[in-house]
Amino acid sequence: MKQFSIIHIPVLSFFSKALYRDVGLYWKGVAFAYLLLLLAVCWIPAMIRLHTGFSYFADNIAPAVVEQVPEITIVDGEASIAEPQPYYITYPDSNDVLAIIDTTGTITSLKDTDAICLLTKTSIISRKNPSQTETIKLANVENLILDSARITGWLHTARKFLAIAIYPFALLGSYLYKIIQALIYAAVGLLFALWCKVTLSYKALLRLAIVAVTPCVLVNTVLGLAGVHLPYAGLIYLMVTLGYLFFGVKASSQPIPLQEKARVPEEIENLGNHLRKF
Repeated sequence: MKQFSIIHIPVLSFFSKALYRDVGLYWKGVAFAYLLLLLAVCWIPAMIRLHTGFSYFADNIAPAVVEQVPEITIVDGEASIAEPQPYYITYPDSNDVLAIIDTTGTITSLKDTDAICLLTKTSIISRKNPSQTETIKLANVENLILDSARITGWLHTARKFLAIAIYPFALLGSYLYKIIQALIYAAVGLLFALWCKVTLSYKALLRLAIVAVTPCVLVNTVLGLAGVHLPYAGLIYLMVTLGYLFFGVKASSQPIPLQEKARVPEEIENLGNHLRKF
């Protein structure tokens, strides 16, 4: 008889043998809906943080840079400006060069410069890392006028909708990634089941894998909000998840006694008593 529901997983997945046993032996399905709900909730704080950070950038940092941008005209894939060239856009605080505009051919690469972007007559060259650049041709741009006012408008639009636009893609990407992880973990769970001498279907092991990944998802969310970077996080989360999966398989090898099925699980009762203290 099923005793727990998905609302208990975020708390009890950290320690409850009874939860893992219940999930492994009595739940149905593969818990993909729960995984989607978990990730949907955990991405919300990250999107709020993104919105807050970008809003600060748009209001306090970007204006001093954007106001330096001259009117750039691109016609039939060729860029031009009225100002003398090379034209430099700098960081306001340090006057270090941020971007260069040179449509005359005097500067044709970012080599020997600290700038992260160069606009030439026919392309935009950006720095991906200290040793690698990326070139985007302007050949497909037929007619575009770019100036500080237009960029400011784009920033204000992005400020309103950036987090909303990114959220579904971040959620979908992480969901597919976690599903692949769960499928692999469940395969490893088959070995754990042999070790523990318990018969569990692949579907049951998939459920256990999704519950086992929950603590790491929650911890990673909290650390992200706190701005804490955990060294070797991927390896640590892998080992912790496999540890919880083994814990769940081992718990499933010990069926719940009949008398225990007839009463409220001890973990729920203890949790309720704890909450009532507040």
